[in-house]
Amino acid sequence: MWFEPVPFPDEIGVMQGLVFPVGFEVPPGAQIGSNKHVLNDHTYCCQLSGNECATGEPQVAHAVQCREWHESRIGQRSRDAERLGVPLVITEFGACLTDAPCT
Repeated sequence: MWFEPVPFPDEIGVMQGLVFPVGFEVPPGAQIGSNKHVLNDHTYCCQLSGNECATGEPQVAHAVQCREWHESRIGQRSRDAERLGVPLVITEFGACLTDAPCT
């Protein structure tokens, strides 16, 4: 079973670049270390702030902040997956609607 955290786990952190733990104490309907579960997540720079993608794309000027945010998010999900004893897969990332300037 693939399972995901909610995209915005707490109103306090919505679109403010905050990263929260996944919130599951065990994989849904299973036990720690289930060999039938995978933690899946998505990571988009648009989640960094409420206006990050005001033009439809992440802001090129914020490339460093975006990378740092992705590292924080994926790092947290990695710790979550390790704590739950399941693999982690990131199946959606980026969120660019055009080739430029997001390339």
